[in-house]
Amino acid sequence: MNHVRFPRPIARPAILYAAVLAALAACGDSSGPAQPDPNLYRIVKKDLQITVKENAEMQAQRETIVRSEVEGQSTVIFIIPEGSYVQKGDKLVELDVSELTEKRGTQGISVGKAEAALAQARKEKEILQKELVAKENTARSQLRIAEMELDKLLGRRSEATGSDEGKNAEMVKKLGELVNTAPDSGPTAVPADASAKTGDTPPPTMLVKQIDPRNYKPLVDKLHELLAVEGDAIGGLQRDMGDLANKVLQQVDQIRLAMADLKVKEDTFGYSEKLASKSFITRNELEKDRLAWQSQSSKVTLAWNDLDLLINYELAKERIKLEDDRANARLELERVLASNDAAVTKADSELQSKDLEFKLAKERLENLDRQINSAIMYAPTPGLVVYARIDRDRRGGEAVREGVQVRERQELIVLPDTTKMRCVLKVQEAQVAMVKIGQPAYIQVEARVGETFTGRVTNVAPTADSNSGWMSSDRKVYTTVVELDSDNPDATLRSRMAAAVTVVVDTIKDTLAVPLQAVRRDRSVNYVWTKTATGPKAVEVTVGHHNAEQVEIKKGIAEGDVVYLTPPPGIDEPKFEQPALPTPAPLATSSGNQTAPSPQGNGPADGNRDGQGGTGNGRQRGPGGMGPTKKFAEMTPEELTNYREQRLTMWQGMIDRLRDSDPERAQSIEDNVSALRAALEANKLEEAQALADKMRTLMPRRTNGGGNGPGGGNGPGGGNGQGGAGNEERGERGGRGNRGGN
Repeated sequence: MNHVRFPRPIARPAILYAAVLAALAACGDSSGPAQPDPNLYRIVKKDLQITVKENAEMQAQRETIVRSEVEGQSTVIFIIPEGSYVQKGDKLVELDVSELTEKRGTQGISVGKAEAALAQARKEKEILQKELVAKENTARSQLRIAEMELDKLLGRRSEATGSDEGKNAEMVKKLGELVNTAPDSGPTAVPADASAKTGDTPPPTMLVKQIDPRNYKPLVDKLHELLAVEGDAIGGLQRDMGDLANKVLQQVDQIRLAMADLKVKEDTFGYSEKLASKSFITRNELEKDRLAWQSQSSKVTLAWNDLDLLINYELAKERIKLEDDRANARLELERVLASNDAAVTKADSELQSKDLEFKLAKERLENLDRQINSAIMYAPTPGLVVYARIDRDRRGGEAVREGVQVRERQELIVLPDTTKMRCVLKVQEAQVAMVKIGQPAYIQVEARVGETFTGRVTNVAPTADSNSGWMSSDRKVYTTVVELDSDNPDATLRSRMAAAVTVVVDTIKDTLAVPLQAVRRDRSVNYVWTKTATGPKAVEVTVGHHNAEQVEIKKGIAEGDVVYLTPPPGIDEPKFEQPALPTPAPLATSSGNQTAPSPQGNGPADGNRDGQGGTGNGRQRGPGGMGPTKKFAEMTPEELTNYREQRLTMWQGMIDRLRDSDPERAQSIEDNVSALRAALEANKLEEAQALADKMRTLMPRRTNGGGNGPGGGNGPGGGNGQGGAGNEERGERGGRGNRGGN
């Protein structure tokens, strides 16, 4: 059988009030009319409204926040008085920026230098580009000249076809005709006795046969080789005649003339021999003609030798030289182009670097100007001045004032638009599940006594506040927003005003309800004292929902019954038979100690809030202890999830309490808890086990953690106050009477 537990915030005042009324009734005039007993309450059916009531703070729905735009830290040298009503453009805050002003002067000089360096880099690039164009033009000209020189030697390319006139082919043809000419037989052979008359002079036929043009036929092949141009589709023979052809033709003409002259001198010498044989001429005249013929024969030989040297050596050498000049000129052009590209790239990089330096310096200057201009802050909208808090802590933090240091983006002033107001409240985690968006609420403001405003829930935080449990690791609250239905045109409601908000979460129709103080508790059993004909009687009841004043009774009493608000005097508290509890599965531990399946001890988990009843000894290994109840490798997925969501969260409360007394230990524990959480989320159980074991060396140790008095309580779930293995107190759940049971 389940029993619902509920808070009893007004039990003692009701008892005192009832006692006072009873005393007054006893002292009154017995002859007057009978007064109703204030300690009795008659049960009637009615609607029970379930509410959640919490203290709250008024805020404007729309707020304009003025923040510091100055980098780093700066000092407030002027701030408008709090509570002043300002218009748009009014001066609010002024920060000290004297250091920024000095930096601004230095940065201005840096900007000027950077701008001059950028302009110089641009001019240098313009000069370099002109120099590079000149170098490229020179290299291209040298290549063109080298190509022209080669064309001059070999002949210009000609597109005209069909005729060899004026082309290298005509020159080669003429040379071929010359070298294919058979030598002349010369004059008629001289008679045998002519030798005796003319001495030892050889016959003319011997000299003529020594000069045979056919011996120079290889020169034609050499010319074909010289005129060949690789990659030239039209061929070298179809080029117009160049220096090579001209020189060859000139030498061919010289050979023809020399051979013609030799023919004449051969004929003259032959005729002179005939005349000398008949003694018509003298011997000297014959000798003269012979010498002339021999000299001309040598000239012919020299002419052929000159042609051979011209073709095989001079022209070949000249072609090789011109081809090398052209190749070198082409390489030089490529080198110049590559060098120009490298120079342009370097100049561009230098210019870009100077440009970036200038832009960076200018941005820094503009940033300093912006910060200096932002040092004086003006109201962006009209509103009532509210100081922001610096470094909010447990006491709310220090308000902004003149002389304090503020950092960049820190809130300085809030200008709330009080036309529309809202309340921000903190709902306990035990009640947050009942609060939904859209539920109606009633607001009472301390500054407006006697007035009640209406509103609705507009937002419920999905997670607990990160700093909500600094006083207790068990207390979690959720930020909830309630917006007021009515406007606030006269601005009588102001931001930061204290208020009480009652959220109507449900209404139970036509039910039986009694005041909270009427319901008592014997360990796990709820009961009430009823008035009967035979006297007061303790009746077991089943409770349902409740609000701050009354609780629903589902079973045990009926409409019209009369119950006592406080126990009738002179009667002992009853003892009821307790329901049987399910037996939990035994948990193995790493140290062999038997541990509690309940976070509050190994006694029954339904202990009374005031610590009465129960026999649990409260010994456990929880967040106040130093490790999990069993090894992570032995836990089920549900147990691992509960460990992450409950145990690790509870440790955070201890960390927060240690920050003031031992900040280094608190940081070490927090780092270890973060690492443990990450290891569990990554399912690295061995690493998580090592981190959990490490907690034994990090956690502070205290002895005699609780007690079994009213604070620790012997009650179910309250525990005995002995706070876990290792002499660590875990009496926080069992060590406080009003927290142990539930």
